[in-house]
Amino acid sequence: MDVSLSVAESAAVRKALESYLRDLRMEIVDTDNPEYKRELREERGLLESTLGRLGAAADAASESRVTIVEMWWG
Repeated sequence: MDVSLSVAESAAVRKALESYLRDLRMEIVDTDNPEYKRELREERGLLESTLGRLGAAADAASESRVTIVEMWWG
């Protein structure tokens, strides 16, 4: 299934990811469990990479649009 997001929708997703990443950074600092901390750091890395790709796509195109090729929704 392909999902295409409009400029406004992709901007909202980027904003939500940025907000979540700020909260995630605080969660990593506050976590004492080493295994959980490792999982959170991996998640942070994936999301930072995703944000970078979204930013690069927006910079490369005059009309920013995101297409999600595969998505797991738990």
